[in-house]
Amino acid sequence: MCYASVLIFCICAVVTFEARSAQAWFLAHGSHVVSHRFYDSFSFYADHALVGGRQNYSFKAQYPSDVLIRVFDERHDRFQGFGPNGEAALTVDESWCQDVTEALGKAKRLDVGGYEERMLCYTSARPGDDTVVLFTLPRCPDECRRVMEIQVRAQKREVRVLDKCSATLGVHAGIATQSGLALGLTRAQVQAILGPPLAQRGDKWLYAASVSVKLSDEENVRRGLPVAQVVTPNYPFPVAFEKHIVVWFKGDRVSAFRVNMDWGL
Repeated sequence: MCYASVLIFCICAVVTFEARSAQAWFLAHGSHVVSHRFYDSFSFYADHALVGGRQNYSFKAQYPSDVLIRVFDERHDRFQGFGPNGEAALTVDESWCQDVTEALGKAKRLDVGGYEERMLCYTSARPGDDTVVLFTLPRCPDECRRVMEIQVRAQKREVRVLDKCSATLGVHAGIATQSGLALGLTRAQVQAILGPPLAQRGDKWLYAASVSVKLSDEENVRRGLPVAQVVTPNYPFPVAFEKHIVVWFKGDRVSAFRVNMDWGL
């Protein structure tokens, strides 16, 4: 009897979670959550493109469903304001390398070492604007072109590969996520957007969540998966997604922010 009650509670919890998330991220495209751990260990890879950015950092944290939903909110993934007229948008885990070069011009693909090897770097060509934007492409066996991370920084001197970056009028200090994350925000404003950080490391606020999802056919096509994976109705294996958001501060103001989505089949 007790076991049955626990089972019913678990089922109800999953149903409630999915109902609350019906318009969020991949669930809006017919996929469904297979499993969600409420306590997990996260490891943030070293940011080799930065000066002194060779150290990994990790933490363990509890994160209930509301934290998972908030972290996976796709509005954090959509970066707006790119291009000379500020009309272009680029999205983590949806935009491709060619989308970046169409919006900002060609750039040399950099090998910065470590896990994050493939990177495009752009600096602002506007007078007095010190903004740098870094795009990370996944390390794969073949030619991987999807953007897995976008990072915006307020100071060029913090970027180790600055001499290899491409200058463009399409990068500026006004670039922000659709959710409102931007350079210059106060800690209180960031908390209003992302909630309290799950962990802090020096001047960094860390956010993370992971979930296993059974992808729908629509989501398979949306993510550009190979035809061999799409032809089988509802790709049979769950996909593990892990999302990281890092916000840097100088005093009380945001000096950089980074949104990363990592997943594998």
